Amino acid sequence: MGMNVEIQASNTGAQVPKSKRPRILLFGDSHSHAVQRAIEKRKGKDTPAPVAAYRLLKEKNGRSIGDMTFEDFLEMTRKLGPEDIVLSMIGGNQHAVFSTVQHPQPFDFFAPGQVPPSPELSAKIVPYRALEHAFANGLQRGDGKSLEALRKATVARVVHIISPPPKQDNAHIQQYHETHFANDGLASRGVSPPALRLKFWTLQTRVLESICCALGIEVMMPPTGAVDEQGFLRREYYAQDATHANWRYGERVLREVERRFLPEHLPTMRNSA
Repeated sequence: MGMNVEIQASNTGAQVPKSKRPRILLFGDSHSHAVQRAIEKRKGKDTPAPVAAYRLLKEKNGRSIGDMTFEDFLEMTRKLGPEDIVLSMIGGNQHAVFSTVQHPQPFDFFAPGQVPPSPELSAKIVPYRALEHAFANGLQRGDGKSLEALRKATVARVVHIISPPPKQDNAHIQQYHETHFANDGLASRGVSPPALRLKFWTLQTRVLESICCALGIEVMMPPTGAVDEQGFLRREYYAQDATHANWRYGERVLREVERRFLPEHLPTMRNSA
């Protein structure tokens, strides 16, 4: 890979090669922006980042967002070796599409293994299997196809990073929601209950875990320090919108990558956030 091999001393005084750092590439949709911002913060402090991060290039509201097409990223991953790592932050917001705006007919569902809560008297109970089937079909045809293409393109280790969990604070979402939620009537209909939104995120996570397992892709959950006791995103990691996390969350992701994949290099990585 054109990288220098570091040397460390053994107990006998002989010099032995130290494992070289793998190349780590990250690609994703909007959630990857938090990691890109964290990398920029590190560069400003002259602190090394373990990841090169790219966001899907696309047109939105008449302007370009992102910096790389999926096809170009696939081509880049074909040059990696089995010691390298590809991180995916593809997709991640399907749960929010289903659950952010309060539906005209309030509804709830009971997930397997959960103690059923007492639903609102006006809430209609939707069968879990019906929602699971809808999520599985949608994800298999969308993000699942992208993950499959990524897995087939490279011999590197592929890890899919689960998107941040929902924000519990409905007032924050009401104030800072994105345009597409406004178009869906959020201002007049309001935000759905936090518990329901968390259930949808958990459902999405379970489906993605199944898809990744079938493809031979590892799954990385959100950093534990960024999630509160109930499973929501902690307030200090909120971005100024309904669904995304900020650069501090991205820094948490970078540190988790270091902890998991570069433990021998951890002493050189700190004082960032």
